[in-house]
Amino acid sequence: MYATYRTRFLNIPFSGNRSGTFVLTWGQRWIWNSVSSRAPYYADLNDSHIIQAPEQCDLDTISRSLGALLNRYESFRSRFSVSLDEQPYQMVLNSGNLRVEVRDVAEEDARSTAGIIEAEFNCIPFTAPEISFRAAVVTSGGMPKFIVLCAFHMAMDCHGMVLALEDFRSLVSDHPVDAEGVAADDMAHPVDRARMEGEPRSLRRSAQGIRFWEEELAKFPDSSFPEPVQRPESPRYKTFAMHSVAVRAASLKLSLELGVSTASVIHAMAAALVAKRTQNGLTGFIMAASHRYDPASMRYPGTLVQGVPVAIDVSRRTPRELIAHTHRAAMLAALGGQCDPVHLAESMSKAYGPEGIRAKLACTVNLSLPAAADPLPPTDARGLTRSQAACLLSESRYEYVEGTPVENDRFHLAAHGSPSDFHITLRVDTATLASNGIVDFLRELEHFVIDCLPETETASRP
Repeated sequence: MYATYRTRFLNIPFSGNRSGTFVLTWGQRWIWNSVSSRAPYYADLNDSHIIQAPEQCDLDTISRSLGALLNRYESFRSRFSVSLDEQPYQMVLNSGNLRVEVRDVAEEDARSTAGIIEAEFNCIPFTAPEISFRAAVVTSGGMPKFIVLCAFHMAMDCHGMVLALEDFRSLVSDHPVDAEGVAADDMAHPVDRARMEGEPRSLRRSAQGIRFWEEELAKFPDSSFPEPVQRPESPRYKTFAMHSVAVRAASLKLSLELGVSTASVIHAMAAALVAKRTQNGLTGFIMAASHRYDPASMRYPGTLVQGVPVAIDVSRRTPRELIAHTHRAAMLAALGGQCDPVHLAESMSKAYGPEGIRAKLACTVNLSLPAAADPLPPTDARGLTRSQAACLLSESRYEYVEGTPVENDRFHLAAHGSPSDFHITLRVDTATLASNGIVDFLRELEHFVIDCLPETETASRP
């Protein structure tokens, strides 16, 4: 139920040193493929966050902080559009105003109102006239309680957003009167990144990445997911979510014990399940990779995420061996598969043609499960047994999720962890797997992960 509120708007000025029209980076080109193929249904590329306002923080401080944040980050001051010759580009603004809604509600309604605003931000895609940043403030009695921020994935990935949020929290907590939010001299913005990617050294790296794609895709089965076998439902592509404390706890336990990422646990078991359905000993996935491996990329305020191919041999391996194998294969793919998407598309078109590419890229994964998301302390997680995890199955729940109403990947698995929730979503072509089959796949995946745990605590010790 919506709370009663009063609303007004602030126009927050921003300015920067650079402006103009520039080419896209490799990461932006990769995201653009999703934007252009699914337009206008790409609101899932919005990245939103709710921040609690510090005690005694006033609206003027928040306004100054938002202006300083935009001054500092060119990514947020950028727009994206297409030229007359149908080439995408980014336009960096050197000045302008950010329109920020302020909703004043009863104090007990402040948190829920912030959630409502976040949902509103997330259901509306960013468009060409809009800079890649949105903000709103929830107040009670005129005092700020929560700030809602939202960025466009074309401009900033979740890793870059962590840096921006840290800066914003610092600005809001202790904002000097004359702060301008000037970017550090060594900050490489997307415009700088695009220039660097056009240099000979980067072009050689891209060529190496394309060769990796060619070699890895050659290992993929002819079709990574079963061909359509039935009349599709409407909408054809349906998404279901599984909320599972059991998978979250078991994934953390296995990652601690095997020295792998929690994402690799889910990735490996999904590969085993897909291989089981296709009756192949090998499964091919396109995996989202952050491409942040060195100090410079870790500080980069833009988007570096691209997909990379991962061929996973599931034959003659125990579940634990498969997890370790998948983790290694994913790491090698992430290190070797970064490249210019335009040149990659040209290479793939020559090798496979449109239908062949679609078959090769049928399965994709975007898995993120940080250890901090798990409800159990690490000491308890290390001792988790199969029977203990099975006791958590009663808390699992499944729900239909409104997804993109246009065709995309035939099989797309994503996992998201947070301190309050963990869920896995699966979007599938219903011509291959009906709605009840999608839920059954998620349920079977849950059991696959749990079955990797030892029967007793002592069984997991060296």
